[in-house]
Amino acid sequence: MANARLLATSRFKWDSKDVMPKDRLSEYIEMLLYLKGQCALFKDTDGWKVRCCVPSGGLDEYGQPESFNLTDYNGTHMVTVKNDDERFIWIKNNAACIPTIFWIVKYCNRVAKIERTMDLNIDAQKTPFMIETSPEIHLSIQNIFKEIRQMDEVVYVDQKTGIKDNVQVLKLDAPYLVDKLYTQKQNEFNDLLNFLGINTVKEKTAHILYKEATATDELTDSYLDMFSAPRIKAMEIAKERGLKISLSILSTDEEDVDGNEALNRDNNGKNVPSPVAENKDVNAERIIAKKTKYEEG
Repeated sequence: MANARLLATSRFKWDSKDVMPKDRLSEYIEMLLYLKGQCALFKDTDGWKVRCCVPSGGLDEYGQPESFNLTDYNGTHMVTVKNDDERFIWIKNNAACIPTIFWIVKYCNRVAKIERTMDLNIDAQKTPFMIETSPEIHLSIQNIFKEIRQMDEVVYVDQKTGIKDNVQVLKLDAPYLVDKLYTQKQNEFNDLLNFLGINTVKEKTAHILYKEATATDELTDSYLDMFSAPRIKAMEIAKERGLKISLSILSTDEEDVDGNEALNRDNNGKNVPSPVAENKDVNAERIIAKKTKYEEG
């Protein structure tokens, strides 16, 4: 779960010298959005700060909270502000202010169940059968299997023991499913990456049709927009109020296998060639991490 949290809180990077805590601004904002689903920028006598926030009071005619309670992370220094207060900027994790951790826990629980099943399946390979015998030849059976474990080429048995007539074997063959479970585990993790806006389609193969790859790209973009849109809106409001702040979105694009240009969005929402397309020596299977900055030109 720790890896999933690091991925979820590292997709966006906030940068500003006007907002406290300056040394860990991006980390703090994304942590609050991950755990609480919302936070706020608030200007007090010491300047702009990142504060925890929860709606208070009633709703306005459009269903938005009329006021918010703002606190530090430890719950101290609470202040109540109106939603139209010029000192207040609401940052939402998504349109519904749902914390990312809710989705992370769901995926991690599914992966944990798969890993537990893998462990059980591996253990089941150690006991492929059950032996029913009498107390008189019980020790003889133990000695036989001891010799088998020692990799003896031949195991000699006294004919008088009557093992052949007094032993019944019940097979408990458990099918080996670890490979299939591992594939399912990867599928679950890929679903999580797609939800976080990280594309997992590295290359087009005979198993991945163009339409399937395109559908995955569109779904990943939709998930990314679900988280990026409210952040961009908050950043734009902050700039309108004189804050110097920027937001970078970490994306994963790669050059098309046919050498086509990979496209990225500029500040005006238009498609422009990404840095990947300018490097013709980049291997098509390699994922290049880049940053798309949403700033005023």
